[in-house]
Amino acid sequence: MGSINKVQYLLAGAVIAIACSQASAADVTIGFLSSQKPGAFSDVIASFEKANPGIKVQAQYIPFDQLNAQVQARLGSGDTSVDVYTVDEPRVPYYAHRGFLMDLSDQRAEIEAASNAAPIAGASYDGKIWAFPFWTTAQFLFYNKDLLNKAGLPEPTGDPAKRLTWEELLPNAKKAQETGAKWGFAFDQNDRYYELQPLYESLGYGPGLKGDKLLEPALTSDGWVKTTNWYRDLYANGLAPRGVTYEQMPALFSSGQLAYMVGGVWHARAFRNAEGLNFGVAAMPYFKDGKPVTPTGSWTIGVNPKSTKKDAALAFAKYITLNSEGALQASTVAPQPPANKSAFEAYLKRESEAGKTPAFGDIVRYDLANTAVNRPRTIGYVVFEENMNKTFSDIRNGAEAKPSLERAEGVLRAGFGRLN
Repeated sequence: MGSINKVQYLLAGAVIAIACSQASAADVTIGFLSSQKPGAFSDVIASFEKANPGIKVQAQYIPFDQLNAQVQARLGSGDTSVDVYTVDEPRVPYYAHRGFLMDLSDQRAEIEAASNAAPIAGASYDGKIWAFPFWTTAQFLFYNKDLLNKAGLPEPTGDPAKRLTWEELLPNAKKAQETGAKWGFAFDQNDRYYELQPLYESLGYGPGLKGDKLLEPALTSDGWVKTTNWYRDLYANGLAPRGVTYEQMPALFSSGQLAYMVGGVWHARAFRNAEGLNFGVAAMPYFKDGKPVTPTGSWTIGVNPKSTKKDAALAFAKYITLNSEGALQASTVAPQPPANKSAFEAYLKRESEAGKTPAFGDIVRYDLANTAVNRPRTIGYVVFEENMNKTFSDIRNGAEAKPSLERAEGVLRAGFGRLN
């Protein structure tokens, strides 16, 4: 073979190798499972794919209430079609225990440099980091200005250090109902432990679990029963609506039927766009004999340790969490506060300046620093949450508090006993 032909042959081979390599790279498709609404991550996925032309992301959206079952069934059977998925913070310990999460401790320096401290704690368990911090959360007391004005009631202050007590709020809610509001007050996550935990923590009654590994239910103390009866009375007395799901609650407020509502900060976006709704935000109330406590803890991003495309999965997970532009974009359609430090500040500025909620940033920043309490860090949390949500639903719809809590304790003891 002549030298020229040899060079041509080698060049041709190199071109073929490059083409094959490019074709192979273009074929890398990772599965991304989340419980957000379809299309919530379409824009950030498009941006990621543009920046990483060798990787495609196939989004899979399923309802929140089905996510845990899907993760356990699919990852538990070794399914590799899920490479990256959203993980609710309190589920991190259980998923790590079951082997559903890649140990990310070797990414610690990069994660700590980019993320706020509280979300990192939520992504950690047993001294290791098991997920990328993605979002954090806070709550507002939303109020309808027109309904309050009609009742002659003052608007709550936007100063989180001067928040209302429940003892101040509920009489006002009743008065607003008497003068035109269909409902006086409601929790938007009306039977979810996440939003109700602060009621018990405010008065020092604990999260409902105790013991070294938080695997002993503690639901039947006098304080827990008393507080649960307070919650039950909201619905039994007609101040708050029965038979309405969490998904339906925001519509009650945006349509002007509800005077006050405790709800996630992410609702502010939709309420700003609701025609004719004149609303404001204040900090979540607390009991006068207790202390201000607010819920926190949101989604993290986990990587399937059995993924066959770990490099691509890690690249996408980092893009939507550790990359400040990607993290902010991922919080745009689903408007949750990012865990990313730079994106978090940009998010607060954006939401505070958007109109109608100038106190947005002040309340979120104050509560995350002073009043936020995470859900229990235990491998038993999945069992605990599922049973507590059902118990609260039963009580909200008429079941007696004490026997319901006693039944829940029995179910939890049995469920915790089956954990391995």
